[in-house]
Amino acid sequence: MDLIELKNVISTGSKPTLHMAHRGSKIAVVTPSIGDELAQQIKDIFIKELEINGDAIQEKYNVVGCNDEVIELVDTKEYRTEIELITEAIKTPTKKFRFKPDNFDFFIYEFPSNVPDEEPVYAFRRTRKMKFLKKGFIGRLFTEGYFSDLELKDLIGVDDYIDFIIYKDEILILQHISFERILKLNNQFTELAKKVLSNKKFSEKIVGFDKLKEGALSNANYVKRLSKLGSDNNPTLFLEDLKATKNVSEEFNLEIRIDVEKDQIFYEDDSQLGNFINLMQDAYYHTLIGNKSGVDDRR
Repeated sequence: MDLIELKNVISTGSKPTLHMAHRGSKIAVVTPSIGDELAQQIKDIFIKELEINGDAIQEKYNVVGCNDEVIELVDTKEYRTEIELITEAIKTPTKKFRFKPDNFDFFIYEFPSNVPDEEPVYAFRRTRKMKFLKKGFIGRLFTEGYFSDLELKDLIGVDDYIDFIIYKDEILILQHISFERILKLNNQFTELAKKVLSNKKFSEKIVGFDKLKEGALSNANYVKRLSKLGSDNNPTLFLEDLKATKNVSEEFNLEIRIDVEKDQIFYEDDSQLGNFINLMQDAYYHTLIGNKSGVDDRR
């Protein structure tokens, strides 16, 4: 994503709109009117984030996670359904809501494009509920020595950061976990992981596979790693040549029992779960030049 171009769009564009979103059985959006001072503050937050990340390396979004000082990109078509749930709610903001005013889940800053017929730019940030103030108090000390507490009720706040940006056909992800939580991707990850584990080769060759499956699907990190193994990957590759897999197990001290003659591999306890996921990812490797062995669990 061209951040210089995007900065120009925001700098020369008109006043942004603030949307406040609550996720219940469906997404409800409230679009309050805001003053010029707050509108400029929102612009400043956006521009500051673009400037901070101007020289950052941009990599393709990886569900497993990203390295420090890296921002991620993904095509909007990858999450079209999740995005449309939000943009459609924006088009029909609610006037009345039954949830508490401090129960919004995230803010959306909408910046109109300065190009005719071009979609607006959207920036997202998770809200802070300020629950730490509910049991305490805050006030002001006057010069006369009098302290007056301030009435704090139904407060909601947001800091000067942005989690992700939608511009044209790309999503720029600045905060990996917040991106996934705002779009509520956990359900999608689980369904993809289940699809990967439905391959019959697993149950045919892994003794104790039901226990392995149960353990994997109850661990959010493993679910995300498994969800990445669909389409272009072959998660059952390690089962096709158990002799080679046994060599890997012995070299990396995986302590996984493998019976090559019976063409079976045994899952015996949950301490082996991570190693089995690594085998599905084909994560064990040797370097060609340094002849070093290692594990790449972000494959």
